[in-house]
Amino acid sequence: MEYLTKSAILATEIAPSSGPLVELFSAGEKSPTAALAPSLALRAQAGSRGAPDEGAAQAPAFVILGEGGGDVVAREALLDRAMGPKRRKKSSEKLRRGRRPSEGLAFVARDTSGAVIGTVRLWDVRLGEGGPAALLLGPLAVEPGLKSGGIGSALMRHAITEAARLGHGAILLVGDAPYYGRFGFSADRTGALAMPGPYERHRLLALELKDGALGDATGTIKAAGRKIKGQAPGFLA
Repeated sequence: MEYLTKSAILATEIAPSSGPLVELFSAGEKSPTAALAPSLALRAQAGSRGAPDEGAAQAPAFVILGEGGGDVVAREALLDRAMGPKRRKKSSEKLRRGRRPSEGLAFVARDTSGAVIGTVRLWDVRLGEGGPAALLLGPLAVEPGLKSGGIGSALMRHAITEAARLGHGAILLVGDAPYYGRFGFSADRTGALAMPGPYERHRLLALELKDGALGDATGTIKAAGRKIKGQAPGFLA
């Protein structure tokens, strides 16, 4: 009970961007999927292993909150530890550079001390010239020593739930199908789409939050998010 009280206070101080949802977890606990459509909830429960949740250490209790302005330094340091310096050379970076994450769709996981131990963001994109709007997810990262405690899975489920709640139609990402397939992502609907730089086509995955959202999607994925002035370190990844 003491932890819940402290976490509730923490949630009010950080001004979460995630709307009304603030989720609390014990070690290894899965995020609820009640806000998802039934088909998405079922797919989100399907199990498989993947890099963001692999490892030997047991994760501590944690809370998922909307990312705050004070999280910039901690988040960048976490991404460097988890993904290395080459992370900024990925094709996905071309769609994120100089942009802000989609409104209300940037999240961090904190342990009981308040330290940032996980992060995920979603970005506004457009599918082809004048095509439909969608979201691009990434990067998803967890503190390297805590990859076995379900933090990455909880962040993914929370992000998907919030994107659906906010009315978005589809989410795309570049990642490993064996891991992201557990959340319903596949390459089934991305064959007519392309990233704006080098990438492995079979790793371009998508999840429809609304049936048919990707039915006519074709062409190169383009950035459509809110622009920022200059190049702030907090929006590099």
